[in-house]
Amino acid sequence: MVTTSGEKKDGLLPPGRVSAVYNSFVQTSTHGTTTIRILAFAAGMGLIACSVLLWTHWIVDHRFSWVEMAISISSFAVGTCAFLLETNLPFSAKLREKLIANAPILGKVTGRGSMYAAIGLMQCAVFTALHLLVGLFTAAVGIYMIQVGRSAAKSLSILKNSISDEKALLKTFQANDRNGDGVLEMFEFEGLILALGIELDSDELDAAFSSIDTNNDKKIVYDEFRTWWKTFTAETEDVNVV
Repeated sequence: MVTTSGEKKDGLLPPGRVSAVYNSFVQTSTHGTTTIRILAFAAGMGLIACSVLLWTHWIVDHRFSWVEMAISISSFAVGTCAFLLETNLPFSAKLREKLIANAPILGKVTGRGSMYAAIGLMQCAVFTALHLLVGLFTAAVGIYMIQVGRSAAKSLSILKNSISDEKALLKTFQANDRNGDGVLEMFEFEGLILALGIELDSDELDAAFSSIDTNNDKKIVYDEFRTWWKTFTAETEDVNVV
C-alpha cells in the first residue's frame, strides 16, 4: 500500500481503508470467502449426487429404508440450498432472497456451516464409502465455516464497538498496555491496531505513531490515541454499522 507524504505526515490512511476493512468483515461473516463458497458448493453437489445414487440403488436392488429415505431427502434439500446460497447465478437470486428471508440464520456463514456440519454427520449413517467420504467432507466444510464465521463476527464486533463505544475502545487500549503503565510504546501500539482489525505497513505505523506522539517521548496515552482513532474512523459515519 502506497501512502502519500501528506498522509504519512498526518498519520492517516488512504480514504476508504476502514470502510473496506469493515465491509470485508461483514462479507466474510455473511457471504463467506470465495474459497468457502466453492467448498460448500462442492459439498452440496456431493450431497445431491449421493441422494440420487441411493434412490437409484433402491430401484435396482428392489429395497427400501426409512432411515436412508430421511437422510437422502434431507441431504438433497441441503444440497439444493447450497446451490442457491453459495452461487451468484442471476436466475437463483430471488429464490436465494426468499430462502434467507424465511430462514435468516442461513444468511450467516456460521448458520450455513452448522447446517452443513449436521447433514454431513447424518450422511455418514449410510455405510458406503461414497456416503462416508461426502459426509466427512461436508462436515469438515461446515466446521471450517463456523470457525471462519465466528472469527469474522468477532473482528467485526471489535471494530464496530471501537468506533461507536468509547468504553470498548478504552478496554482494547488497556488490554494491549502490557506493562500496565497507562501508555503504549510502539510494539504495544502495533498490537492494538491489529486487535482492532487493521493491518498497517511499517511506514503507516511509524507515521501514525509519530502523529499521536506529539512530544516525541515514544509513548502515547489513551486520550491522544482516542482523538487520532476518531479521525481515522470518521469515514465510517457513511457506513451502515449494524
